[in-house]
Amino acid sequence: MPAPPPPPPPPRRDFPAFPFAPYPIQSEFMSFLYGALSSGPGALALLESPTGTGKTLSIICSALQWLGDHRDAAARGSTTAAAAGGGGEGDGDEPDWMRDFTPLPPEKPTAKKGRPPAAAARSKAPRRAAAGSEKPEGSEEAEDEEFLVEEYESDGEVCVRREAGKRPHRGGGSSSESEADGEEEEEEEVTPKVFFTSRTHSQLSQFVGELKKTEFGWRLRTVCLGSRKNLCINKDVLKLGSANRINERCLELQKSKKSSKTKVEGDNRKVCQSKTSCGCPMIRKRGLQKEFKSEVSEQGALDIEDLAQLGKKIGTCPYYGARDMVRTADLVVLPYQSLLLKSARESLGLNLKNSVVIIDEAHNLADSLTSMYNSKITSSQLNAILSHLEAYLNRFQSVLGAGNRRYIQTLTVLTRSFLRVLTSNQDDACTMTSMTINQFLFSLDIDNINIVKLCQYVKESNIIHKITCDAYAVILAGGTLQPIEETRLRLFPNLPPSDIKFFTCNHIVPPESILPIAVTRGPSGKAFDFSYSSRSSHTMIEELGRFLCNVVTTVPEGVVMFFASYEYERFVYDAWAASGMISKISKKKHVFREPKNSVDVEMTLNKYKEAIQSCSKSSQDTGVTGALLLAVVGGKISEGINFSDGMGRCVVMVGLPYPSPSDVELTETIKYIENISKPVLVGGDNSSSSKYDDECKLQPGFDILRKCNKGGREYYENLCMKAVNQSIGRAIRHANDYAAMLLVDSRYAHTSSNRSSSSPTDKLPQWIKTRLACAQNYGEDSGGSSFTY
Repeated sequence: MPAPPPPPPPPRRDFPAFPFAPYPIQSEFMSFLYGALSSGPGALALLESPTGTGKTLSIICSALQWLGDHRDAAARGSTTAAAAGGGGEGDGDEPDWMRDFTPLPPEKPTAKKGRPPAAAARSKAPRRAAAGSEKPEGSEEAEDEEFLVEEYESDGEVCVRREAGKRPHRGGGSSSESEADGEEEEEEEVTPKVFFTSRTHSQLSQFVGELKKTEFGWRLRTVCLGSRKNLCINKDVLKLGSANRINERCLELQKSKKSSKTKVEGDNRKVCQSKTSCGCPMIRKRGLQKEFKSEVSEQGALDIEDLAQLGKKIGTCPYYGARDMVRTADLVVLPYQSLLLKSARESLGLNLKNSVVIIDEAHNLADSLTSMYNSKITSSQLNAILSHLEAYLNRFQSVLGAGNRRYIQTLTVLTRSFLRVLTSNQDDACTMTSMTINQFLFSLDIDNINIVKLCQYVKESNIIHKITCDAYAVILAGGTLQPIEETRLRLFPNLPPSDIKFFTCNHIVPPESILPIAVTRGPSGKAFDFSYSSRSSHTMIEELGRFLCNVVTTVPEGVVMFFASYEYERFVYDAWAASGMISKISKKKHVFREPKNSVDVEMTLNKYKEAIQSCSKSSQDTGVTGALLLAVVGGKISEGINFSDGMGRCVVMVGLPYPSPSDVELTETIKYIENISKPVLVGGDNSSSSKYDDECKLQPGFDILRKCNKGGREYYENLCMKAVNQSIGRAIRHANDYAAMLLVDSRYAHTSSNRSSSSPTDKLPQWIKTRLACAQNYGEDSGGSSFTY
């Protein structure tokens, strides 16, 4: 009988690997995460810890402590089960002949790729018939062979797919300079393991840096995965520049001179690979790859830059060296793309079963998933694809098998259909349409096309190059996850809220170090209203300018002001420049503006920082006390930029930055959320209860919002407040920091009692909401809150 599952580790409050005495909120965070992981398979937890509270270190010390405790408990359970079954007495009524029976090894398949022998023979027939005999190298016929796709069957053949956790083949192996030919047995995969993912390579490097501060940096086997562009050390490949060209050239170089065989033995998935030669000199010698892995194991946790340097030193590929270590790793650190894309997981051979997945910067997760699985294509690209497909078919039609001919013709039909849609839309007054896949297929009378099989063909046949996680637990962590309902609806719409464990905590800064105020009126007493219909009025912009003049006079060092869009920021700046307001502000602060071009952002931030630092030394001489940065919500500065200390003594949020309702993806998402959140009609016909017509033409965005019940409207408000929270959270970055946060709009003063829906301030992070003050008149006492710079 199988050993019983190990008992869950007891709850713990102590985490000895934490390198310092933890703050209370850090202890609470670690205990909550540990408890969530201990609650059993299928756990889902969302943990919000404000930026600057040591979130990364808390994740490391809690999750990896749980991993160690879990393995210890499993080992104890196995020992107990073995002791109980010692001497053969624990096998119950199982007879001796059954215990001693050894099954025969499975019969080895003889046909390539699991296809029937007849099919394998047929695949070569067309080429032999066309070629007639061997062609000399360099001839036109020989060159054609390079571009021919392998014979493809789909309706009855056995499709070979790489299973999760089985290492993908790569064209490494022995050359004449390598070790003796033979087969190399790989180690068994270690489970459970922890996968930690974040958006960028720099964030992953920061994680590894924090890991090195703890004992887990050398106790556990850690591997950091990166892109080929970051890890490739082949100069001839690197000089290609773009990531796509580097990826393609790398794969081309791995086409082996002789085919490689992979054998899977039993449930433990031990893999034996025959050695083959490869075109890339950096992965020819298996001995150097072994040396690389040995060095990584000895040195402990290494980030992507460390791996690249080690690969250069040894003279072997760090990209594939790191990939080969995934099976035996305890902790795998990797970017979003490698974990969240199914094709990337399969390529890397990642097995998430029984493992813990931790997703950092989780407020970006939904947008990242949308971006990864979203494609944009233009009519010029479609025309180019159609031209290549037609030319390819004309050239090779006589030698292509029936399966390839059929699929390439189907691709041609589908491409023409896409072009027909785009061409017809260009003639329409409304050029934006929204269709489901079925609507698209039926409207063009091509509903007989099996899109799933077609996608499979494109992927498996490699035709595009010829013509041109079921886990143990998922942890989402971030500095700002509020409003949590927006995150839940986008990522887990069918999961009951009770199944999601959510943790949030206050900041490590004392309450008196922040001053959030809802500013409802300006210096002249006019109510601030930056709704779409009022924000462009001359009086509103002038009132905002007078308010800002008072702020820059009072606040030292840096002030950051956020606007809803680049267009509105430009409109306000131009109005202030024309009225002389910018000149008044410049007497107190150097004025900088966020550039639209991301290349210029770093230079602007450096100038902003230098201006603040220089003013702190010479403010008495010039009267200028710092700098003002005009930024945009959702831009490069509103997320991921550190405005600690003097860089952000005050953050001003102008209005409520609702996203544009005219955005087609937004309106479709709102319609979807509205439909899944609508109440079920008892005894009624729920199939027709949607208020949205099943048409291709889009309804105007504001029309959609007016028809919304609570679900869609709540989601729209949550998007707005998520953007607010991301922006104002930039200012507080460590325990000794301090800043004011000014929410400039009378709508921030609305409470839940006098609105049909929730108040915007209800969706602020707890550490800000508890200190929020609201003054009904400009300059009056705001409920006892005070702040001294």
